Amino acid sequence: MSRKITLAKLALAHLNLSVQRTIALSGLWLAAFSLNAAASETYQNLSLNQAIEIALKNNIEKQISYQSALIAESQYQQALSARWPSITLQAGFQHRDEAPTFTNPAMNVALPPAVVFALQGAASAITVPEQTIKMFNQNTSTATLQMLYPLYTGGKISSIINQAGIGKEVAQEEMRRTSLQVVRDVKRYYYASQLTRELDITAKGILSDLNNTRDLTKSLYENGSGSVNKLDYLKTEMAVSYAKSVEIDFASKHKAALAALSNTMGLGWDSLISIETPLSSKTNANPQLDALVAQAGQFNPQIGVLKLAVRAADEKINEARSGYFPQIALTADTTHYENGYDKGLANGTNQNSWTIGIGLSLPLFNGFLTEHQVSAAKLQANQTQDKQKLVEQGIATLIKNLLIEYDAAHQQVEVSEQAAKLADDHSDLTSRAFQIGASKAEDMVHASILQAVSRGNLLRARHDQQLHLAELDYVLGAEAQ
Repeated sequence: MSRKITLAKLALAHLNLSVQRTIALSGLWLAAFSLNAAASETYQNLSLNQAIEIALKNNIEKQISYQSALIAESQYQQALSARWPSITLQAGFQHRDEAPTFTNPAMNVALPPAVVFALQGAASAITVPEQTIKMFNQNTSTATLQMLYPLYTGGKISSIINQAGIGKEVAQEEMRRTSLQVVRDVKRYYYASQLTRELDITAKGILSDLNNTRDLTKSLYENGSGSVNKLDYLKTEMAVSYAKSVEIDFASKHKAALAALSNTMGLGWDSLISIETPLSSKTNANPQLDALVAQAGQFNPQIGVLKLAVRAADEKINEARSGYFPQIALTADTTHYENGYDKGLANGTNQNSWTIGIGLSLPLFNGFLTEHQVSAAKLQANQTQDKQKLVEQGIATLIKNLLIEYDAAHQQVEVSEQAAKLADDHSDLTSRAFQIGASKAEDMVHASILQAVSRGNLLRARHDQQLHLAELDYVLGAEAQ
């Protein structure tokens, strides 16, 4: 009898460890609860869809990914600005220690012969003395309006804009992946809450049955029944104590799972929630591996990000190739010059001016820099394509493993449902036999423990089946309808 109870205890301990693994991250989630979570609220009889809806509104990770999408949109708008002309206003004021001057040296100016003859004996040349001419005043203010408009860049601007556009798509894909992660985490903790709740209910039922067995055994022993002795009574008392400890453990794990679910939903740490929906074994038609792999290739956000990365790498090649081509731009500027002096360089003609022209920059030799940049961009593009293939193969393998685990859980549900029914019948028959003296107290304890193990295995199989489906939904990138 003691060996049977020991084996049953080991089975229950194994079930208990599986529950611990299911909600092992609860403590970490509780330690990292949101500082700006919603105020304390109470949610009664919360359904899975309601929990997902609340989480998608309140979860902080979802808000962060949304802000990243806004940042990517701003960066895209920054890239678009390259297509527009840039207009710059420059103004300044200068004060010199002295007004600048220009000194014209002395010189002899020869007179034409006709002038010398007319003047009758005049000198043939006139000496012009040295002269110092003021150019402008000490204080000068200028204002210049400059315009630069790129006419041709060899495709550089277009490739940069396309890369920014792809970055915006990547941010959208990351936001979608965050939403999928939130949904998956809500399902994970919701299913853990369902499992621990059902196990707690089962433990309470088994504890009640063992209490009845213990009380009946005690009554028979105290009344001097020859079919029951003190050892039988002590065995039932031990079984009741162990069942009570298991019930307490499951109750605490249910509270921890609810706390983790509340945090994932973005609720306050003191919010109260409860769920009433039991674990379900109903699933859709058996999924096909080929169809699921194709769906993942289309909707999985990780594959989607790598596809976008391949496109961005191609645009990076175009950007590098632009180094082979000339850069052509239209330039124009207008300047106003204010000095308070109307002679020299500060005369009215020079006070306002404008220019317009076309500038060209053509790299003739840069030490093969452009060639190496194009080569590096091509290698990065090839590397990104290989990463995409690697991830696609990995996700296909992951889907295959999830399907294997799902199928195993599905079979476990079918087997466990039959085993649970047999355990219930066995417990009922053993109870009737004990009441008429056809079985012993140890048989009642053994039947109760087998009933608990069979029900626990059924609940765990249902939980694993739903959990594998939730993982499949996340990997596929689209909610199963």
